[in-house]
Amino acid sequence: MKRMGGVLAMFTKKEPENKKPETERVTNQKYSKSQFAESRQLSRIEKDILAAVLLEQETYTMEEAQEHIQQFMNGEAQ
Repeated sequence: MKRMGGVLAMFTKKEPENKKPETERVTNQKYSKSQFAESRQLSRIEKDILAAVLLEQETYTMEEAQEHIQQFMNGEAQ
């Protein structure tokens, strides 16, 4: 039985949590205009807006893209 406990302990051992740097890396990742056009996270209308407002030679974070979408939507509403 001791041997089983040793095996289980090996599988249940917690690894140190290094999620914060990985999360920061993902949120700071930049994408091109064409990558946003192929994104599965954006709706068709969001893709169309980004196609109209983003510059071809620039890269943007997802947060920046969402800001551009909001600015466009607010401008259209006024």
